[in-house]
Amino acid sequence: MKSPLAIVTMVYNEPEFLPVWHRHYAAQVGEAALHVIDHGSNDGSTEHLGAINRLRIPRSPQDDETRTHAISHYCASLLAWYDAVIYVDVDEFLVADPALFASLPDFTRQWPDPIVTATGLDVIHMPHQETEIDWSRPISEQRRHVRFTSSMCKPSLIRRPVSWAPGFHNTTEAPPQLSVPLFLFHLRYADLNSDLKRLERTRQQPWISEDSGRHQRMKNEDWANMLKAMAALDIHPHADLSSKDAELSRWRQLVETSGLERLHERYKLDLHISGDALWRLPDRFVGSLQRMRNPPCVSAR
Repeated sequence: MKSPLAIVTMVYNEPEFLPVWHRHYAAQVGEAALHVIDHGSNDGSTEHLGAINRLRIPRSPQDDETRTHAISHYCASLLAWYDAVIYVDVDEFLVADPALFASLPDFTRQWPDPIVTATGLDVIHMPHQETEIDWSRPISEQRRHVRFTSSMCKPSLIRRPVSWAPGFHNTTEAPPQLSVPLFLFHLRYADLNSDLKRLERTRQQPWISEDSGRHQRMKNEDWANMLKAMAALDIHPHADLSSKDAELSRWRQLVETSGLERLHERYKLDLHISGDALWRLPDRFVGSLQRMRNPPCVSAR
C-alpha cells in the first residue's frame, strides 16, 4: 500500500524560506514525507532538517531546463511509493480551501485528478503600512493582501509522471484547469527587505546564460518600485475565494482561455495575467496559514 502524499522542493541557500517551508508542510504530511533537493547549499540552512529526506547534488550554474527535467523524473520515481506528489518552490505554500478540506492529504484523498493546478496568489507587502516580516511568526498575521497571478497557477500536484516546463508553470500533458479549491500562496513579494537580500544572492550566483533568470537579477531600485506599485493597487475587501466569488472566477477564466489559445505552445497559458486589485485574505485562510508556526511533529501518514 502506498503512502498518500510526498512534497518536494529544491533549494540553494534559503535561510529564510526553508524553515517556513519546513514548518508548513511538515504540519501537513510529517517530515518523513518531505524531500529537499539541496543544490549545493553552503550556508548551513539545510543542515538541521530532522527526518526530512535531503538529496545533495553538486552546485552548478542555474539552468531551469536541467532543473525541471531532473525534478520531473525525481517526482515520477516517487509515485512508485506515493499516491500523489507535490512539487513547489521553497517560497510557494499550498493551502486547500479550509472550508472544504482539513489538510492537503484530505484534499488529495477527495480530489482524484491526475494533474491538479492551483490558483496562484502573490502575498504582497505594503511597506507604507506594514513592518518588516518576522519569519518565525505566522505569515497570515502579518500579511493579509494577495494578488491573483497566472504565473503562479501551477500544476503542483501529480498522480502520474509529467514533464514540467521550466519554472513549473505547466506540464506538456495538459492545459490549466482552475476550478480546483487549491491555492498557491507565493511569498516572494511578502517582505521588501527580505526580497532585496535574496535578490543579492541570486544576482551573485552563476547562471547558465546571460538571458537566464533576468527577473532574479534585477536592480534593487527596480524591484522596490515594482513591489511598491503592487502595494498601491486598489483593495477589493470582499474577496471570498470560493466557487461563488465572481472576481476569482473571472480571472481563472482568463487563464483557462489563454490556455486554449496555446495548446501547441510550450507554455500552455499566458504567464502575464495579473490582478488589477489586491484582495484581502478571507478570515478562514488566516487560521490555515497559521500552521506555519507549528512545530514539525506530525508523523507521516
